[in-house]
Order: sequence, then structure tokens, then C-alpha cells
Amino acid sequence: MPRALRVGVVGFGMAGATTAYLLARDGHRVTLIERAPEVGPIGAGVLLQCSGQAVLKHLGALDRVLAHAAPIDELYARHAGSGRTLVRNRYGDYEPGCRAYGVHRGVLFNALRNLVETQPVDVRLGAEIVTREITPGGGVLLTDRTGTRHGPFDCVVCGDGSRSHLRTTFGFTASVLEYDHGTLWATVPGAGVPGKLLQVVRGTRQLFGLLPLGDGLVSLYWGLPTRDLAAVRARGLDALKREIVAFCPEAADPLDFVQDFDQLLHTTYRHVHMPRRHDGRVLFIGDAAHAMSPHLGQGINLAMVDAWRLAACLRDADTPAAAFRAFGARQRAYVRYYSLVTWFLSPFFQSDWRVLGWGRDRVLPVLPRIPVVRRQMLMTVAGLKGGFLNGRITI
Repeated sequence: MPRALRVGVVGFGMAGATTAYLLARDGHRVTLIERAPEVGPIGAGVLLQCSGQAVLKHLGALDRVLAHAAPIDELYARHAGSGRTLVRNRYGDYEPGCRAYGVHRGVLFNALRNLVETQPVDVRLGAEIVTREITPGGGVLLTDRTGTRHGPFDCVVCGDGSRSHLRTTFGFTASVLEYDHGTLWATVPGAGVPGKLLQVVRGTRQLFGLLPLGDGLVSLYWGLPTRDLAAVRARGLDALKREIVAFCPEAADPLDFVQDFDQLLHTTYRHVHMPRRHDGRVLFIGDAAHAMSPHLGQGINLAMVDAWRLAACLRDADTPAAAFRAFGARQRAYVRYYSLVTWFLSPFFQSDWRVLGWGRDRVLPVLPRIPVVRRQMLMTVAGLKGGFLNGRITI
């Protein structure tokens, strides 16, 4: 086994927590640095795909997470008004027993935090990293906003999210596309439509979804152009609720629990592409490296796969630089595939280009009727497609 490394992990999110646990379990000396003074369960429901499930199984945390999750056997989208089916992807058509799970982000985060607490990870909260320097011995020193130094480290892994400021601070370049459309979402008591992620669409301007979670909860989300948020708020909550219920009658019961507009949180999305994700000493993973819109439900799953594969590369390589190169080669086709497919599909569901909705409505219902295409679609939504020219990945 290679020598134990001094590893700095920046960001106590899904990617950072998974990485910190795995590397500490492998015997590395891990310092986990987070700019927030406290960490806790935040965020809406997420889809735990087959890829993320595989990582959690390796971590020994899958059963604990699934005890608070809702099985999702199909992704079903229909048109508002007519009720006509747009697409229906049944996970079981890919292979028996295959399914996703709706789970509150807090459940998943708490499971990962509990894993971190089982290891001798040095967790430092309230430390916003603002600079780095290389020591004469080749180590990496990180300095936070208060002037406190952290390190030196043999390598640093940055998982500080889609809005990462460290990309620029550490001299990396990134292409960041801010999407014009976002969502209003809330997590409330309810069942949604059991076994289904239900989405209702009208063209590319209106989108509503219900995602069942565990523990008697459901996430609801209403897509809208970000520029319309002020006007929607001005019309008032009751007007918005009437519009949503007319659009999707299944929303009536969960919306009863929304009594204040502030219960609806507005989330925007961005697409991040980093042509270079490491320099031999520092590596970016998760949303910091490849954030994308949520339309394929892959974000947290890709983050955990990043962490799992990085740990494997560090076990096999002689140096961090060699491990980072191996990691980049191993993840390149996989991440590129999901990044490009998500970037391509997003405007077909949320954009001002109505012609895209017209084309989507005619092509998407036909594609699953072609067996080979249906299998590729299902492998994709399960998080298991290894690339444009690759088959199923092994986790």
C-alpha cells in the first residue's frame, strides 16, 4: 500500500464527506475544511440512482439511507391538460430489481457525516480558504480568511460546490453557464404518487414535479424563468397554488401544507465545465468540477462516484499526481457523457425556445419503443452509462 498521505479536503458536502471518509478509512491523514460555521441537513429531495446506491453499499450505509427513502420504479412525465404521456422510463425494464429512491438530502448527508465521525478526520468548520502556497518541500499550505494556515498537505481535494471560488483562486479556468430557469421547491408531508417521479409539462415554459421521499415526505417543485420570480411573488401564494393545482391535480394535498411563500425556496442552476481539473497537487470533484442541471437527477450520484474512484486511484498510485492522472482518465468519458447529455436535454424542458418543446413532444415518446435506445436511456437515468461509446460502468 502507498504511504499515508496528508490530505486536505475542502467542502463538507456530499463529495467532500464521502472523500474524507474513504481516504481516512484507507489510512490517510485527512483534514476536512468547511467555510460554514455549522453543517447540517439542508436541501430538497434527490434521486438516489443505482450508481449512488452502489457507492453507499460499499460504504456500508445503504440500508440506513433506504430506511428513510421511497422507492421510485419509474420516471413518468405527461402533458398538462391532455394528460398525454410524454415519457415513461421503468427502471425494472433495464434489469429486475433496478430502481431509484427518493430521499431527503438531509438523510443522505447525515449518513455520510456519521461515517466521517467514525474516522480520525480533523474537521475544521468556519474556515473559508482564500489562498494556497507551495512549500519548499512540495506541500500545499491553505490559508483561510482569518489568516489561519492549514497543512501542509501532500494533496488537496476541492469539493466546494458549483459556486466554487477556489477554481479561480487556485488558478484553474472553468466555463460556467447560468441557466435562465430555476425552480421553486418545498418538502412537505405527503406521499406524492407512490413509486413514481411525476413530472407535468407544458411546452418548455412550465414544469412541475412530485418526488416521493421517505418518512412520509414529498418534494414538490415548480419550474419558472428566474426573471419571473418577482412577478410570481407579487401575485401571491394563493394564486400560485391555484395555478399549480390546475396544472397538476395531484399537487393539491401537499400544497395544503404550504402556508407561506417563504416555504418555497428558489433554486437556480449552472453548468460547469473545467477543461483541467487538477494540477498534480489540487483536484476538483463533484459539482465544483462538473455541476449540471438536475434534469437527469445525477448530481449527488456523480459526486459519490467521484469520491469512490478517487480513493481507488490513490490506493493504486505511487504519488498524488499519478493518482489524479489516473482518476481523470477513468472518469473522463463518464463525466463528459452526463455533462453533455444534461446540457443538451435541459433546454428541451426549461427554456424560452418553444420549438424545442414541439420537437421533444414528437420525438421523445417514440425513442423508448426502439429496444436498444430504451436500454441506453434506462442505463443513463440509472447513472450507469460509462460514456458515449461505453457500456455499463463497474462501481
